[in-house]
Amino acid sequence: MGAAALVMMMQVGFLLLEAGMVRSKNSINVAQKNLLDFVFGVVAFAAVGFMVAFGSSTWLPFGLDSDFLFLRNMDTWQAGFFVFQVMFCGTAATIVSGAVAERMKLVAYVLGSVVLSALIYPIFVHWTWGAALGPNSGAFLGNLGFVDFAGSTVVHSTGGWISLAACMVIGPRIGRYGADGRPVRIAGHSPVLSTTGALLLFFGWIGFNGGSTLQASEAVAPIILNTVLAGGVGTCVGYVLGHIQDGIVLPEKSLSGMLGGLVAVTAGCHVLEPAGAMLIGAIGGLVAIAGNDFIERRLKIDDAVGAIGVHAFAGVAGTLLLALLAPVERLPAGSRFDQLYIQIFGAGLNFYWSFGLGYLFFAVLDRFMPIRVTSEVEEIGLNVSEHGSRLGIGHVEEALAGLVDGTTKLGHRLPVEAGGDAEKLTTLFNRLMDNIETEERAREELRALKRDTEEAERVTALANATFEAIVIHEEGRIVDGNKQLSELAGLPLEELIGRSIFEFLPPPDMDILTEAVAAGAELNREINLKRADGELVPIEARGREIVYRGKRMRIGCLVDLRERKLAESHIRYLALHDPLTGLPNRALFNEKLAESVAMARQGAGCAVVMVDIDHFKDINDLHGHPAGDAVIRETAHRLQQAMSRHDVAARLGGDEFAVILANVYFHAQVEDFCRRLAQAFRSPFEIEGCERLKCGVSIGAAIAPEHAESSEELVGRADIALYHAKNSGRNTYKIFKSGMNELIEKRRALEIDMDAALARGEFELFLQPRVSAVTAKIHSYEALLRWNHPQRGLVSPVDFVAVAEVSGKIIALGEWVIEEACRILAGTEVERLSINVSPLQFRHSDFQHRLGEIVRASGVDPRRIELEITESVLIDDDRRALQILKELKAVGFTIALDDFGTGYSSLSYLSRYPFDAIKIDRSFVSNLGLDESAAVIVNTIIDLGERLGIKVVAEGVETIEQALFLARAGCDELQGYLLGKPVALDERVRTIPASVAVVLTGSSGRTLIEAPPLAMESMAG
Repeated sequence: MGAAALVMMMQVGFLLLEAGMVRSKNSINVAQKNLLDFVFGVVAFAAVGFMVAFGSSTWLPFGLDSDFLFLRNMDTWQAGFFVFQVMFCGTAATIVSGAVAERMKLVAYVLGSVVLSALIYPIFVHWTWGAALGPNSGAFLGNLGFVDFAGSTVVHSTGGWISLAACMVIGPRIGRYGADGRPVRIAGHSPVLSTTGALLLFFGWIGFNGGSTLQASEAVAPIILNTVLAGGVGTCVGYVLGHIQDGIVLPEKSLSGMLGGLVAVTAGCHVLEPAGAMLIGAIGGLVAIAGNDFIERRLKIDDAVGAIGVHAFAGVAGTLLLALLAPVERLPAGSRFDQLYIQIFGAGLNFYWSFGLGYLFFAVLDRFMPIRVTSEVEEIGLNVSEHGSRLGIGHVEEALAGLVDGTTKLGHRLPVEAGGDAEKLTTLFNRLMDNIETEERAREELRALKRDTEEAERVTALANATFEAIVIHEEGRIVDGNKQLSELAGLPLEELIGRSIFEFLPPPDMDILTEAVAAGAELNREINLKRADGELVPIEARGREIVYRGKRMRIGCLVDLRERKLAESHIRYLALHDPLTGLPNRALFNEKLAESVAMARQGAGCAVVMVDIDHFKDINDLHGHPAGDAVIRETAHRLQQAMSRHDVAARLGGDEFAVILANVYFHAQVEDFCRRLAQAFRSPFEIEGCERLKCGVSIGAAIAPEHAESSEELVGRADIALYHAKNSGRNTYKIFKSGMNELIEKRRALEIDMDAALARGEFELFLQPRVSAVTAKIHSYEALLRWNHPQRGLVSPVDFVAVAEVSGKIIALGEWVIEEACRILAGTEVERLSINVSPLQFRHSDFQHRLGEIVRASGVDPRRIELEITESVLIDDDRRALQILKELKAVGFTIALDDFGTGYSSLSYLSRYPFDAIKIDRSFVSNLGLDESAAVIVNTIIDLGERLGIKVVAEGVETIEQALFLARAGCDELQGYLLGKPVALDERVRTIPASVAVVLTGSSGRTLIEAPPLAMESMAG
């Protein structure tokens, strides 16, 4: 019990130590925390903590013994044991109070003490010392041989790690770290109190360690000796180290060294020799100081009294070092290595348990109840905010410092506490503030009078020099003004003086001015002025009170805003309209669309129609930007002609337009508008300085709320439809349908894969023979592009060519086809090849140059190459197309017109363009025998070609009947699956099937014949 009394004295030591190491404005709060954590800890430990720590355990990781619950059924020795242990518990709890001083709420700290005393501390005690009252399987650390005689880890590290967790949650004190991140020392108010408390702790530590034997024996003296030696050496180390680091002796360095030595020796004071105790004391002091420096400077953690380094760091050091410094025969593990392993395990488990649960508790508590005081409370101190008390004259000093710095307000006064230490000083301070405030008010009145006089003179002098209207009135009655006021109101100044200013304001603005005049407030508002002729003029009115002619009046400055409003209106128009076309731009389009979609939800449907000019870039490249601008303006004109007065057309940018159709009730309305719009672009554009340009448009539409219920989604649906229109050959329209999204995603995936397909060599040219209809011999081959995709397999040209056209990748792909065709011609016995040239590639400004470069580099004679083009090339720009074709012919290339007969003006091309061959579209060939008109058309094309001297080639020949019909009709060459499928170069067809050759060579001469009957027998055999 004597030892317990000495340990109780440590509570007094902690109170004095921590209260002295904080500022006086918080010292009462720290003292209260020391008191309350002890008493609440006693209650919590007595209620459940003692049972958890020392009760017997089976499968649970803590004690559970009803005899110890609320200390029931305890004998005398156990009661004495409890008294000693509750002092240990109180020590662990009070460690936290200093670390979180000056910023943690008292109620939060008390709750933390209860949790520590009832749960965190007792459970670890159970694992370590749980067998103190008898064998206990739950004391697994003690049973393993973990040595912690009087609690370096169990008591001190537990409190230290919980302190670390609490400090991390609440953060540093205000002003603890400077702008550069360096720590700022906040000195305690009384190093004398701190030193006194430390000496009491030193004295109490004798009972702390000596009493841990639980009996008076010969072992007590060496324990006390080791304790005194370690504490003394630690103090010396703190003094020397502090002097080296700081050049002076800061009190906290010596105190940290002493306490660090005491904490470190506590674990092994019963097994150490004096020399070992002195070494551990020295290391403990060093670790305590270094640990506090580390968390302060590196981790930016604010520990107000250095508790973490002293108790947590030094406690771990002492726990581990005893395994290295104690005589090995006194170590329960039997060897230093085994003992060190056990000590490391125990210290590590203590950190995870104490810090982990401590951080979890304070973090969760902070979510439900802020545990840190406000910055205002922290500034004035917790003595006042939490206890309504003051200590010393620190608050008076702070008030005087604020007065000198100029930060104190004139109305600031200090509360006078009768009989208090600072009563006289606070009274004097308040009287000083009264005098200062009185003098300052007198000076302000003199300044105001001078200012008002000067202001009145300045107003009089400048009123007529300003461009703005000036009015001076008293409670609304006009007293004076300038010439500009007369012009603004439309009345002579003589007629204005004496009248109420409210006569010239409409009711809403009259109320605004009335309130301002009544309140004497400054005014700066835009209002309307009613002139004598009734016109409302927008003005900016600014007003304030002045002294004019010795009276308090109001002066108003009235600025005419008519010109500015017109300018703002014009600026808004420019900001919301396209300067080239005068149509709304994207910003105004989005506003109008949002309004239309909102109305669509109420029943009045709407639609968005997206319009893109086909091949607009080519127009700019070939004819120049002035021509492109003219096309843009004409497009806008045609859009406006096609829509109704309720609709809105907008230019979104470049060649992208959009139309908002209002009052859409039927799908057919949108279909009809798109059809009419597409038809409006059939006629050529009359562009000055250019010949007539043919410009088609691609149109995509979506309807709200059928396809979408938001503006963004509706535009997205229309864009998807537009994408499909472009992929369908352009110059057409599409209305959004479900499923379009999936097709677009598929095409986008192909487009992405296409980027790397050329580099990976996934493309290949297949060759399909073209056979003479007379000799049945292969005359040439057509090069057909194929894509061997590593995942998708063979991708159909129908899928990827359209994607390449839309994305522009057809240019690079077309050049590769020409290069590969030249390689085949140069390296094999293939005599002639036909190459398809896409419209986009043909229109490219660099087409002729690149074609010539590739052919010349390969050494291939251009006469061995036939270029196949489609009618769309001629429709888009017939003049340029004619020039290019003539130049290609001059070099030696032969030209073929592909898919002949599918255009609406195909026949007119044959007489104007230098074609060497025309290819009958497969649709006519496949309909032979099925449609009577097909035979008539085929006969006509063949006859036309013969008359013009142009070779005729039939595509898509798949049956003997079709081949025989075409040969007899006079067709020059045949191409199709009957004669040979497109295959790789090495597998190409070199001779056609003999049965087909017999039929062809057996047909004699040209005969105008009818289509073969549907039931005609096959001659393939």
